Formats: sequence, C-alpha cells, structure tokens
Amino acid sequence: MRGMGLVSMSVNRCGNEGNAVAINDIGRCKPITKKTRRKSSPFHVVAFFVLPALTLYLTFVIYPVMKVFRLSLFRWAGMTKGTEVFVGIGNYAKLLQDEIFWQALINNLLLLAFVVIVSVTLAIFLAYHLATGLKGSGLYRTTWLFPNMLGDVIVATIWLFIFHPTLGMLNHFLSLIGIEIGATAWLGQSSTVLLAISLPMIWKFMGLYIILFLAAIQEIPQSLLDAGKVDGAGRWAEFYHITLPLIRPTIAVAIVFLMWNSFNGVFTYVLLMSKGGPHRASEVIPTYIYQAGFEFHEFGYGAAISVIAFVAIFALASLTVRMLMRRLLEGKKGF
Repeated sequence: MRGMGLVSMSVNRCGNEGNAVAINDIGRCKPITKKTRRKSSPFHVVAFFVLPALTLYLTFVIYPVMKVFRLSLFRWAGMTKGTEVFVGIGNYAKLLQDEIFWQALINNLLLLAFVVIVSVTLAIFLAYHLATGLKGSGLYRTTWLFPNMLGDVIVATIWLFIFHPTLGMLNHFLSLIGIEIGATAWLGQSSTVLLAISLPMIWKFMGLYIILFLAAIQEIPQSLLDAGKVDGAGRWAEFYHITLPLIRPTIAVAIVFLMWNSFNGVFTYVLLMSKGGPHRASEVIPTYIYQAGFEFHEFGYGAAISVIAFVAIFALASLTVRMLMRRLLEGKKGF
C-alpha cells in the first residue's frame, strides 16, 4: 500500500496519468516523447560511432577485394573498359602450372619465416633486458625505433650502399675483422640475395616490436616476479616460466602483423634492391603480381595471384594465432 501511495503521489505531482513522464535528477517532471526515447536508445549511440568506420571499411577494403576476385575470373589487358573476356577459373588453372609463381611463393614464405622468427626473437630478448632497468635504456629505445620511422624506400637505399660490392660498409667491415671475402655481391648471388633482402626488413620492423613487448613485460605484476624469486627462480627460469607465457597474446598479435608486413612490404625491397634477380632467385608474390599486371598486361592473371596470396596469408596467420592461443589456454610454457 505504501508503494502504491508513492506511485500515486508521483503521478499526481507530474500531472495527467495518461501521459508518460520521467522525473529527472532534480525532481522535475519531464514528458517522455519519441525524441526522448530516440536519444536514450543505445542502438543509435552504437550506430553513430560504428557506421562511419564500417562505411570506410566496406568502401576501401571489402569492395576492392570483391572487385579483385571478380577480375580474377576474366582475361583483361587493362587498356579499355568493357573488353574483359570471361575465362572462369582459367587464370587459376594457369597459375597452378606456373613455375615462376611457385618459386615466388616459396621465396615469400622463406623471407616471411626468417623475418618473423628473427625479429620476434631479438625483440623479445632486447625488450626483456630493457625492462630490467638497463643503463641507458631510453637511448636504446629511441635508437631501435628510429628505423621504423623511415620509409621503405629510404631503408632499401641505405642498405643498397651497405651491400655494395666495392664501396659497401659490410665487405669493408668484414675485411677489418679478418674475414677476407673480396668484393662479394650480396644482392647478385642466388645463395645470399634473400638473406640480404631480409636484413633491412628486420632492421626496420624490430624497433616497433621491442617497444610493444617492453610495454607487455612492464604490465606483468611485480608480485608474480617476486614470488618466482622467493621460489629460487633465476633469470632464465623467470623469463621462461613467468614472462614468456604472460606476454604470449602480445606475441600472437606481433606475429600476425609481422607476417602481413613481411609478405606485402617486401615488394619495395625486392624491387629496389634486386628486381627479383638473379634468375628470379628473389622473385616474390607482390613483384610477380606487379609484373603480370603492368609489364605483361595480364590484369586478370595478376588478380588471380592476388586472391591466392590473400587466402594463403590469411590462413597462415589464422593458424598461427590459433596455435598460440591454444597453448595459452592449455597453460603450456614457451611458444
């Protein structure tokens, strides 16, 4: 009865019982109109923030991907619109018999594996030592992050001078420490060209991931590290049993980004440093797509290569993340 009395008092105070009203924070009555309901709906708030980003994503990501997939079903020289010839899966059948494509794919995967493994390993190692309060750590962070601020063209040009057979710093340095290899053309030999291209990529990418892993390590509760020291854990045991498992989600994210950057970002380095040579020993998928479209004028075939490359890197990244997160959920140590 007392509750009904309070409701009655509210209704009487706010006016007509047939009108929906609300009492604001200072006790004043406010009619609930359609405009009020619209403002209070969470859907409109979510839509306000999501729709612009979703529109941009659909326009500049999903739509181009669908256009590339459609183009892969046609034979088109790229000169005149409307001259496309539908060939269905003909471009994909041609691709399966293309030795250059398979060579480029293998080179891409070798570069990707080497760049990802070396970059992540060195970044974790250096970040762990910087997190321990290494003297001059601020200078080291800035030094390692600096290459990431440079453009790919600048980085490739710098390393072109480093690898120069006669004027390059690398051959000169090796001769100073007693390793006489003469005027070795690192970018002109099939056995060394992929290694030479991977080094500037590692130099550029690693700094960003040092900062990323450093932030993850610094978020580890100090109580866990102290508990490990009480149990007699040394530096290696602390790193392997405490630090590494706790930063594994960050490692998974870093690997995915590195895989994508290594697969697509290698285009600039190969184009400027080796042009796919010698004898296509450094040919990669992005440069072969460029050749198929802009040199051979086979845009449909280039689109088919792009679709296969996209599916391959997406599947590889998904599998890697799934494996890492499964190990995290199962509580396994290490990678």
